[in-house]
Amino acid sequence: MSEVISTAFENQQSATPVKQGAEPSYPYLVYESQEDLDRLEAALTELRKTKTGAKLIDDATEHKTPIRLDRAMRAYGSYDEVTNNLKLNANNDENRMVGTLAHELRHAQQFQKGILLDAYLDTPKTYIQNQAAIEADASATSCAVCYELALQGNDKPLEALRQKDPHFVNPFQNAAVKGGLVDGSAYQAAFKGWFTDYMTRDSYDILYIKMARQRRSNCTREEEDKKFERVVPVADVVEKVCTCNGKPYMSRKETEEFFSTPDASTVSFERFNNIYANCYQKFDLKYSDMENEMKNKLGLTVRPHSNYMPRPPKTEPLPIPTVENRQALAAEKIAAAKQEKTAENKTKIPLNALLQKRADRGK
Repeated sequence: MSEVISTAFENQQSATPVKQGAEPSYPYLVYESQEDLDRLEAALTELRKTKTGAKLIDDATEHKTPIRLDRAMRAYGSYDEVTNNLKLNANNDENRMVGTLAHELRHAQQFQKGILLDAYLDTPKTYIQNQAAIEADASATSCAVCYELALQGNDKPLEALRQKDPHFVNPFQNAAVKGGLVDGSAYQAAFKGWFTDYMTRDSYDILYIKMARQRRSNCTREEEDKKFERVVPVADVVEKVCTCNGKPYMSRKETEEFFSTPDASTVSFERFNNIYANCYQKFDLKYSDMENEMKNKLGLTVRPHSNYMPRPPKTEPLPIPTVENRQALAAEKIAAAKQEKTAENKTKIPLNALLQKRADRGK
């Protein structure tokens, strides 16, 4: 997204130096110093160690997405879908930067697939739900990259991600331990976990209001007439971008059921009033019955400020299988398969014996 709402002032850590004069491994890196190049290369190197990260980098290369560090930004990172520029907060430490880079590269990948998001043309509910969906998906993808690294013995990026966002990291890990990287259930667990943090959701409600105001300042007369009318079903967006191993990790039915719950159509009290102010003339909303008008005409209901909402549930993470454990498990499966095959062979009657039996019967 154009901006990720989160504060990021963490201590920098040194990156592995890149050989002086060497060409960047990613052709669209933008940097001002050797130190910047070293840090960007270090993050890219970690991503390339994983299947998910390598695919993200390949897609960004194909679409010529510039990547740079920014020392003035407050967010951990950002991706601007209009200019196709990706920025990482230079104050991130090297472990946090790995997850952030994966998150922002996923956003680049999402918009490459042609999703539609316009804060001024879309209905408020459409924009809010679709914005939340792509953020939840990008968060799930950052989990995947960090978890794959943890399986290889480097759990620092995963722990850096967990420190801030355990509400979706732990559900992802627990599903991944049970095989959820293959069938997509780990992605789905993280996706749904994202929605349990109301402080984050409040932040993106604020971002929506900001984006709508920015679009209004440069809209055409035709767009002004069509403001807040366009409906882009969230199931279409999820089906297009929320994928694992090339397949959607949530079916259309699952998506529609999830976003039809009462909670999925709520916005914070402050933003509820902002949306009313933006839309009351367009939709002839009566102030005397604001809540019912907003519910019936815009499909939105109000929720208390995040301070008054339940905290994200604390899910204890299951231990990540070590290389030794996975090797032992694979050896057990191979041994079991061999035993099963041996048992099958013992029950089979050799062809010669079978023919002899038939010949004996003929006598």
